[in-house]
Amino acid sequence: MTIQAVARHLGVSWDLVKGIQKDNLNKRYRLPKLAKIKRIALDEIYQGKKLGYLTIVLDLQRGGDFVGNGKGADALIPFWKRLNDRCTD
Repeated sequence: MTIQAVARHLGVSWDLVKGIQKDNLNKRYRLPKLAKIKRIALDEIYQGKKLGYLTIVLDLQRGGDFVGNGKGADALIPFWKRLNDRCTD
């Protein structure tokens, strides 16, 4: 279901549903396992004027994700830092 449809079904605001979704993504994917990562996919999700963009990095082999705030190269800085730290351990 779309966020709008879920909000309508539950009788709550779109912002509330989107906020719950964002919190869930952050809890589940804040610290992904980056060992042996080989292939990734990138996507940006626009959440509206209030919330802006999220950048998603998906490990295509194992499904681990990273969620960064914003869009473009700056949103990936925490991902690259964690990947670099992981490779030097």
